[in-house]
Amino acid sequence: MSAPAPGEVPIVRRTHAAFGVSVFVVVHEAQRILLLQRAGTGWMDGYLSLPAGRHDGGETLHAAAARELREETGLEADTQRLRLIHLLHCEAGDHGKEWMGAFFLAERWRGTPRIAEPEKHDQLIWSAPDALPANTIPYVRQALEQGLAGLPYSHYGWT
Repeated sequence: MSAPAPGEVPIVRRTHAAFGVSVFVVVHEAQRILLLQRAGTGWMDGYLSLPAGRHDGGETLHAAAARELREETGLEADTQRLRLIHLLHCEAGDHGKEWMGAFFLAERWRGTPRIAEPEKHDQLIWSAPDALPANTIPYVRQALEQGLAGLPYSHYGWT
């Protein structure tokens, strides 16, 4: 590639980021939220997270959130009633990968929460959102705090 002529703007070739998207559901009831304790996965076992999972493609983010909620807790939520409260852009540190997390608020649902994937979770707890347990996954804590405070976006893990 030759140098641009004086006064000419150089062409910069950029690559487009390709990264995964995960969905998280904040099940909110009577000033408390539902958390699941991870177990048997080999990643962050013993830590608490929200019902969550990867967006599989071929579905809206709302549909993915409702699906993950059902798969992990047995709860049914209408996609139209799930409200996006936070978008989290994460850099995965030692993996060198980045991903996006879409956090949805569910204030209405059907069913009784249960551990529907015992190979991934061993405990279901309700917690006050302003008093999250110390073993809450740090980026989940950040997104919860900011999303429930009305802040629509944050990033985590970037140096």
